[in-house]
Amino acid sequence: MTNDLNTIANGLGYKKGVFMDYRQFLIDYWDAIDKGNAEDYHNGVDPKGFRAEKHIAYLGDYDDAHLLNLYYPEDFDPSRGKLPTVIYIHGGGWMYGSVDISERYLGYLASQGFAVMGMNYRLLQRANLQEEIYDIFSAMHWLGRYGSERGFDLNKVLVCGDSAGGHLSLLATSVSMSEELLRIYGVKALPYRITAVSVSSPVTETSKLFITDGEATDTGIGTARAYLDMMLGKQGTDAPWNGHMSASETIPGPEFPPVYIIDSEMDSLKEHTGYLIDTLEQKGCRYEKIYWSREEGIHLLHVFNVSHWEWKESLEANNGMLDFFKRVNET
Repeated sequence: MTNDLNTIANGLGYKKGVFMDYRQFLIDYWDAIDKGNAEDYHNGVDPKGFRAEKHIAYLGDYDDAHLLNLYYPEDFDPSRGKLPTVIYIHGGGWMYGSVDISERYLGYLASQGFAVMGMNYRLLQRANLQEEIYDIFSAMHWLGRYGSERGFDLNKVLVCGDSAGGHLSLLATSVSMSEELLRIYGVKALPYRITAVSVSSPVTETSKLFITDGEATDTGIGTARAYLDMMLGKQGTDAPWNGHMSASETIPGPEFPPVYIIDSEMDSLKEHTGYLIDTLEQKGCRYEKIYWSREEGIHLLHVFNVSHWEWKESLEANNGMLDFFKRVNET
């Protein structure tokens, strides 16, 4: 499935130079990617050595957007001890995806000796950014109530995400550390501390969401504005979270947990990795990165380590992330 803008736009009947409802264009764009990826899913490779508990209702309303999945090593018995915790927030432009589409990636992480939780959350078609964070925190609070008895070691917690999920991982971690942001986003403090963060091909700056076309194009500008409109919701620029959404606006300083960054020069949104590194360096945060040049891998496109967990580069990246998490918890 291609995510090339022109290919998708032409397939949807959109023509350059013709006025577009950019919000509807984004909806159609991500629907097209959803359908294409669903058709391609059967071509993927299943990992071995894990088991799953799926579609647990973390808010009790049985909304499909409020379900979570748990993953463990295949032979794990929680009565024998606990495993380090990985919390995963899926990507998809804040408008597409579910935890299920990343099951192969999460299953691989679990097979390496980790307890993994991933959640669905309401997408921008029906929720603003504050409501997405509310859902994510609700799932993390569910883990705080029930995770320990299910074998999650909540003294060792890695939050990870890809693309928009990278943004949400960084934002949720920042919110968890700030009384002001907790109030702004209308969520309660977590009963555990996030000890590390990892992001793959992260999209981190909400003021620079030119993710469907270039910054100097009508489509790039139009869809970027549509994204902001949806994130702010009915309150618009009066929304309390306006100005408190991007990594540069919310990461507090060197007290932020260590960050592991995965990306490639072939990532169409690699500029956002640069924005994140600039922010982390300006704020004195600890981070490590693994990054491939074009010469090292022309196939290493956006979020390759999640969509193709089995590639040797993906294994190097994902194992590096898990090793980073282990080292952070040893210090």
